[in-house]
Amino acid sequence: MSKQIIRHFLEHEQELDSLRSKVAELSWDDTYGMLTRGAFLQLCRVMPRGSRVVCFIDLDDIHNMNHVHGYTEVNRRIKNTFSIPFRRSDLVARWFSGDEIVILFDGDLDGANHKIEQLQKSGAENGISFTYEVGTWEVGKQSIQDVFKVLASSNIQKRNSSR
Repeated sequence: MSKQIIRHFLEHEQELDSLRSKVAELSWDDTYGMLTRGAFLQLCRVMPRGSRVVCFIDLDDIHNMNHVHGYTEVNRRIKNTFSIPFRRSDLVARWFSGDEIVILFDGDLDGANHKIEQLQKSGAENGISFTYEVGTWEVGKQSIQDVFKVLASSNIQKRNSSR
């Protein structure tokens, strides 16, 4: 009887370990070397109150680049672009599609603008360009999804007006 209980317990432990591994895999996007949208949203749910600087990035012409260079090469370029050093407390994640990236900065606007300049330089070195919109998120007063919805629509308007 005790052998069955121990075996049953070990089977549950193995199942829990497997689930923990799957959760970890779902939290990190190896292709781009950044958080997944789900992991980002979960971290935002437990963010301490205060004001945070956020950035919505829309990568330029990814569909055409995928056609010309192939998905693997474009993914490598994106990953290299975003491999610049960030603060441990900065959160970088894929948003909806493969051409939308979001960043939650743990610093001020000057620090965020400096980091975006570094990203633009890194992107240029990798053949990646992007448009972006920076804003603030009042944690606890508005949802992060709503903030990025506004930034994304502002970014679309900015992109359309520059054509």
